[in-house]
Amino acid sequence: MDLDPQNLSRVLGAEVPPGVASVSGVTHDSRAVRPGFAFVAVPGFKHDGTLFAADAMGRGAALVVAERPVEGVPTAVVHDARVALAALARAVHGDPSAALSVYGVTGTNGKTTTSYVLHAVLSGARGREKCGLMSTAETIIGAGRRPAVRTTPEATEVQETLAEMLGAGVEHVVMEVSSHGVALRRVEGTRFAGALFTNLTRDHLDLHGTMEEYFAAKRELFIWTKGPKLANAEDPWGRRLASEIGDVMTFGGTEGADYRVEGVEAGWGGGTRFSLRHAGGVLELQSPLLGPYNALNVAGAAGLALATGVGPQEILQAVQNMGQVPGRFERVVAARDHGFEVVVDYAHTDIGLEAALRVARGVAAGRVICVFGAAGDRDGAKRPGMGRVASRLADRSIVTTDDAYTEDPGKIAREIAAGADPSRTVVELDRRAAIRHALLAARPGDVVVVAGKGHETVQHLPDGDVPFHDATVVEELLAEIGQNGR
Repeated sequence: MDLDPQNLSRVLGAEVPPGVASVSGVTHDSRAVRPGFAFVAVPGFKHDGTLFAADAMGRGAALVVAERPVEGVPTAVVHDARVALAALARAVHGDPSAALSVYGVTGTNGKTTTSYVLHAVLSGARGREKCGLMSTAETIIGAGRRPAVRTTPEATEVQETLAEMLGAGVEHVVMEVSSHGVALRRVEGTRFAGALFTNLTRDHLDLHGTMEEYFAAKRELFIWTKGPKLANAEDPWGRRLASEIGDVMTFGGTEGADYRVEGVEAGWGGGTRFSLRHAGGVLELQSPLLGPYNALNVAGAAGLALATGVGPQEILQAVQNMGQVPGRFERVVAARDHGFEVVVDYAHTDIGLEAALRVARGVAAGRVICVFGAAGDRDGAKRPGMGRVASRLADRSIVTTDDAYTEDPGKIAREIAAGADPSRTVVELDRRAAIRHALLAARPGDVVVVAGKGHETVQHLPDGDVPFHDATVVEELLAEIGQNGR
């Protein structure tokens, strides 16, 4: 909707320069400016957005919003440009979350899987056409799907997507909420009808600096949320969250959890079975998702669904019938013709890698072979820890390149290998070659874990981005091996 100067001033909490008739849209990217837009000059990590104000005006911007006056252009000066970006995005899109039930899922590990489970449950109970999902892997609007760019997109895309969902008849939205999304104000002002916390482990300290600041970003979601709130009682940060915010319920295998997990059993054939004991009774859940950590993901989603009024039978059916989650312990079906299993997983921290390898170890009839790397331009302290985890839980590890960004892939690999057992570890920087190495080494009964990239379809390298999707590459290599033999 168009915003006149009076409404603009109210939304921004700042004076609007004379001569601005209205604003019809908003962006922080000068290249995306259309006539009548407001351009918000966000102070970036590399460049100050005010440097692009003239370009934005040249493309037809009606107004520049910045934290200081910009010479020669009509500027509304605000205290925080990111807060202003979120406020404008909500306003021009009609504040869509006010008419939606939005459920936020946050934590270091398990956000995507938990979000998919909750979306599956809500879709079964409320109708697929009335449910949406904004996840790391993809955005789902009713029956429509499209790839996601990042876990929590910028405020403009968040509000535009919510408005699109509302216009398509969606009533319930599951949204992964990253710590970046909170700290960088991407979800500022969004109304949340429920929230769930999975866990907190070392990650993203390049942004937050300390675990306390990382936790504070996650905690913010629960301060905003007006409806049911759940936290993982098996995680110390989850217990702290529940103690600091009085109306947070808990889930997990711990004594006294509001939604208590009991009797977890897992295996390739039957997936994962467990009991979920709660105030209203006991749910006997069966999920195709493997592993104790996935029992927690399912339990959290089921608990939040129960707290929002979804019936037990609807939850049982939805959990049992849901499909694989893209890039989360995702089995590559073609490998079974070769007598072994290949799973693709997004694990990119030592904790995530340990969880995935423990599941693989628990179901492998033979050895566990792991292909993994670590991201560049990120907290490097976790790299030796990943090497140690792989050497402890995998029989053979191939250290390779993940998203190196601007860092030297060889340097990253050396830092990982510094923590690994050299007798069980090789380095192959070419990711395709590393996966091929693992597949050629695999024997019947083995499990090959390809970790780090998960659902992603692009590899970010110092020389530029290249298309790369682990599951697709595995399928291509298996076909080549099948044709050419070993």
